[in-house]
Amino acid sequence: MFKIIRSAVEKGNLVLGYVSGLGILLMGLMLFYEVVCRYFFRSPTIWAQEMSIYLFMWTMLAGGAYTLQQGKHVRIDLVIEHLSIRTQHFLEMVTSVAGMVFCAVITWQAYEMIVASIGYNKVSATLLRVPMWIPQMALLLGFALLTLQFAIIIVDRFNSVFGKNEEGQSC
Repeated sequence: MFKIIRSAVEKGNLVLGYVSGLGILLMGLMLFYEVVCRYFFRSPTIWAQEMSIYLFMWTMLAGGAYTLQQGKHVRIDLVIEHLSIRTQHFLEMVTSVAGMVFCAVITWQAYEMIVASIGYNKVSATLLRVPMWIPQMALLLGFALLTLQFAIIIVDRFNSVFGKNEEGQSC
């Protein structure tokens, strides 16, 4: 069962990683268009800046779990790199538990914020009047995926520290 969940999370992270990359490209093109319209034609758009901000939120938050999966998040390993592999894995397991709890709390808070936004029918204070639950959903999705990715790391590190090797002996 865990292998199925891992596979689904990793495939989802990969897809969202690529979608995030394309989102950043699209954001750059939208801002380039805005600059051309504003400075060459003296006719700025009413949508480019706001949509770029929302797209930035989605790409950064949705791509976070892929970044964690690939081990590319910022980490300070000045001291840890001098410890044994087993100790490194144990510390990574402990810090991943803290990360998972933090991300789970943010996921729950994002859910409550979205429910309130839908309940109060909140929209952006711009001419576009974007329903606020749409950009807020990036927070929910991003941190939910980070929570799942931290859970996968915890299981992996637990197995490497306390699990059994191929011969059935303790590591």
